[in-house]
Amino acid sequence: MTRSLGDTTGSGSEKPGQVPVLSIVVPMLNEEDNIVELHERVKEVVQGVLRVSFELIYVDDGSTDGSWEVVKRLRQLDPSVKGIKLTRNFGHQIALRAGVDQAIGDAVIMMDCDLQHPPHLIERLYGKWRDGYDIVNTVKLHTDNIGLFRKWAIKLGYRVINLFSDINIRPGAADFRLVDRKVVEFIKQLNESNLLFRGIVNWTGHKSTDIEFNAEERFRGDSKYSYGQLASLVVWGVMSFSSAPIRPVIFIGLLASLFGFIYAGLIAVQWLFYGIDVPGWTTTTMLILLFGGFNLLLVGLIGEYVTKIHDDLKRRPPYVVADRLDDNTSRTPQ
Repeated sequence: MTRSLGDTTGSGSEKPGQVPVLSIVVPMLNEEDNIVELHERVKEVVQGVLRVSFELIYVDDGSTDGSWEVVKRLRQLDPSVKGIKLTRNFGHQIALRAGVDQAIGDAVIMMDCDLQHPPHLIERLYGKWRDGYDIVNTVKLHTDNIGLFRKWAIKLGYRVINLFSDINIRPGAADFRLVDRKVVEFIKQLNESNLLFRGIVNWTGHKSTDIEFNAEERFRGDSKYSYGQLASLVVWGVMSFSSAPIRPVIFIGLLASLFGFIYAGLIAVQWLFYGIDVPGWTTTTMLILLFGGFNLLLVGLIGEYVTKIHDDLKRRPPYVVADRLDDNTSRTPQ
């Protein structure tokens, strides 16, 4: 099925009051050296090759450099540029959500600002969308200049998510994708305070496909994802889509109780029939440490789920906007 669009020709720039065909959401954190280069490459594809109307939404996720000033200068030169400045660093996924919430295009593309998500792939994403796919994901086959330990850590993270969750995220899946308007409208209706886009877009069940690519080295600057943040992303992914980690609590509790009863029975038999009085200081200490550790681990796991529930019940907004650059164009909800 080929997707039918209205006006897909023209200069590619969004006119005041016009709903763009493409919204491109770019979260950024201290990326002042990459913004202009990304802007030029995106315009070269969308305006020069595809020739469709578009908006380019930069989301400043608490940058401490001159990123926001660069976006403001671009806005003065190019009306297709829009911007959202958050009051602090809320995190990459929250910044993506802020941009998606403001996007009004028929399709929304999410991509990073470091140029590891090649802008030339936008043409292929758009082509797959025109072919009728509602979700077009990208998958990294290789990343230049990434350490072996980090590479294995990322692979392990995907395996953990896929093992324990109810969704399947292909190893190498990137936050570089295109989603149709109906997927965007559904995501905006969700009340979850934290969303993992790599999982939620596939969870919707809409028609999807993948595009493979090799990620180049960052254009400038350093990666903003630490190992701690990667670990948090894995935990977040598992807990967002499955209760599987909490199920073993029941079985571990049953096994511990069974072991305790058996051990107590053995001690009673030794005392009653053989007159053996076992001091048991070492054994008792080991059991206390063992089951005490299990209890702390399992209570902590349950506490993580309770915390997520608590966050959702508070219904606080996931982010706070400090400044905005746009032309107040709105889209009628579908």
